[in-house]
Amino acid sequence: MVNPWVAPIGASRAGAAHLRAGRPCQDAVLCGELRDAAGQSVMLMAVADGHGGRRYRRSEVGSRLACETALAVVADALAAAAPGDGEGGWSRWLAHDLPEMVQCRWLEAVQAHWQGDPGEGDFEPLLYGSTLGLVVMTSRWWGHTGLGDWDLVRVEADGRARLLEEENEPTALGEATCSLCQPQAASLFARRAALHPLAPEERDFALVLCTDGIRKSCASDGDFLTLAAWLARSAAETAGILPEALDRISREGSGDDVTVAIGRSEAPGEELPPPPPAQAKQTPPPPPSPPAAPEASPPRPLPRRRRPAIGRALVIGLALAAAGAGWLALVWPRTQPPPQAAPTSPGLRAALAEVERLCSQPATLPLELRRRRDLFVALRQGRQDPARLKAAAASDPLAALIAADLPAAHPRRPLQALGACPALLEALSRQWAESPAPATVIP
Repeated sequence: MVNPWVAPIGASRAGAAHLRAGRPCQDAVLCGELRDAAGQSVMLMAVADGHGGRRYRRSEVGSRLACETALAVVADALAAAAPGDGEGGWSRWLAHDLPEMVQCRWLEAVQAHWQGDPGEGDFEPLLYGSTLGLVVMTSRWWGHTGLGDWDLVRVEADGRARLLEEENEPTALGEATCSLCQPQAASLFARRAALHPLAPEERDFALVLCTDGIRKSCASDGDFLTLAAWLARSAAETAGILPEALDRISREGSGDDVTVAIGRSEAPGEELPPPPPAQAKQTPPPPPSPPAAPEASPPRPLPRRRRPAIGRALVIGLALAAAGAGWLALVWPRTQPPPQAAPTSPGLRAALAEVERLCSQPATLPLELRRRRDLFVALRQGRQDPARLKAAAASDPLAALIAADLPAAHPRRPLQALGACPALLEALSRQWAESPAPATVIP
């Protein structure tokens, strides 16, 4: 059986902030083509993100060894597998056997590196801390596994993009992520593991695997999916400009290291077209207001040195620009229906456009709102002024909508007057329910 996967491509670039500080790139990427026991081609993509900082001062080595170890473990498994092994066995392998072998070999590799180049103090795996995201693509199935804050997006032939995998578990909230240096690391892979049979009729799509620096460079999850669709438009076309594109994403985005790997399942005689014009022309929202700092509480997983989502969203063709808008007061309609005439307030126009955008992408609502969790908590606990956010609706309409929906005594929700769809209202209610209210002080 011919493998329909085009050889994947990848690139990893030091973040703009790291370059200014003279720090190395702590991300790593590895794409390769292997052979199974029957001689069939198998493609592989791996990305890793070293944690950085003094506690993880060798994490750029840890991320590189994570990718190399993953490739070696997959190669050994393919060589030892009997031809025609069932998908059930491979699914268990992605969730359990592969993670145990990867962590074991990674620990051996980082310890060997330390022995060859010892530093101050005693050896501990924490020094090499890194995440790992892995995608394996065969002629019959493709699957993913890993741990940490990496993202996987599937892009269809018509440019529609869908987030398949992200870090979303109790051990990775706030400023923390899961890591290979944790003792229980192998057990965390199963939550991110899945196997997908490859049907002939759906062999025309792309997979975009990236570290968190790319998603953090987008003002919203909708913009992130748009950027992923552009990156996946054509692997051959993108390969030559990928390093330059990543440099610009970091420079005008989060400033973090940025890494991406792109694989594509190609239908015979067809090419992946660019995303539809509507996506290419959309204007992303401008930078959000800095989120309020979360309450201090010791996270269970290892802390990450993150940067907040920044000021510019990224759009198709790398025409990266922030929407210019004045910081004008937002007049919130209450009981009257949405205005039939075009609103004159820039803030109201931005709010109405944001409601329309959110309701047009209901699948992304939980993702977008979850990324604003700190804002929900700050508003519930009175640490953020909702009036200020509503007044800045032209600059950050999503924050203004969240502030306007702050649970109050009146039964009617202002967002209903703006035409908010039931999916948006439900997603907001769910996020409010998960945001702790201020503690009651008993005199």
